[in-house]
Amino acid sequence: MRNSERVTVFAVLASLAGCADTLAPHTAPETPTTGNDRATVTGHVLDTSGAPVAGATVTVRTSGEHATTDRTGAFTLDIPASTTLTLATTAPNMAPTLLQQFLVSPGAIAAVEIPMVTSDHFKSLVAMGMNPSGGVVAVALKSLSGSGSVAGATVQLTPSLGRVMYAATGFGMTDPDPAMAMVVAGDDPYAWALGVQPHVSIMQLALHGVKQVPPPYAIDEVTWPGTFTVDAGALTLVTLFTP
Repeated sequence: MRNSERVTVFAVLASLAGCADTLAPHTAPETPTTGNDRATVTGHVLDTSGAPVAGATVTVRTSGEHATTDRTGAFTLDIPASTTLTLATTAPNMAPTLLQQFLVSPGAIAAVEIPMVTSDHFKSLVAMGMNPSGGVVAVALKSLSGSGSVAGATVQLTPSLGRVMYAATGFGMTDPDPAMAMVVAGDDPYAWALGVQPHVSIMQLALHGVKQVPPPYAIDEVTWPGTFTVDAGALTLVTLFTP
């Protein structure tokens, strides 16, 4: 294996400014593959206030690698490279969080931040949706250039098996507000899909009202196909990009 190359993946809570030049088309395999090449995922698990979640377990679905976060919420995982993976994060009194469907190139290091919500908070979110036994999707909206705005945009879930809602502020994972009909201005805006039907094979989200970079997203040595599935009782993390 070649020397590890440091790659920063901005998942949900981190900025993706300045990465536009590295964006390139890439098709993810429909079925995960296995091989001898390895890669690394490192990062932190945080609650929605930004406080570390110590003792959380981060597991690679399919292949089973796992790690436990330290008192700072940090973890490191050795993972199969060039394989479509999902990270599942669990912790006491917290709803499971899924970081879905990404690939890391051989020898690369992907850095992620994974937010979690309490089980009670999750119940209040899913109750706002179409299916009280469904899942919740937190949709981060990011500009690759760092200068784009998503204010006034709307988000479409396909198939339409959940309720899309928007926060009243564009600063982080604030709760959705039923009075909001679109994304508001802010440095870190989110949208939500609530009560989403679980276990639908492929779901997609799309931005309307602003230009969207179409998936798949290849950023440095990490590829995000742009599709996902939802688990009942779990928070799923998805990011949509504008130029």
